[in-house]
Amino acid sequence: MLKARLLYITDKYETKLISSTGKHKEDYVGKIGNVVHKQNICVLVGTNKYLYDIEFKDGAKFCVEREQIEFVGENEQ
Repeated sequence: MLKARLLYITDKYETKLISSTGKHKEDYVGKIGNVVHKQNICVLVGTNKYLYDIEFKDGAKFCVEREQIEFVGENEQ
């Protein structure tokens, strides 16, 4: 399964996002999770953007933009 590290959050709205585990999204910055879904959205005619759902070991799941993550190897912690 493809893995990614959450690099940063983009705005104040994101700092307030809380997962079902009760932890804030900012608590996951620097952590590695599994990419469980990739969504292609059309921003402008002929321009696409991808959003990724990242799920962490404790079950927390967040939607992020490509710029917010770094894809990592399977064995990296």
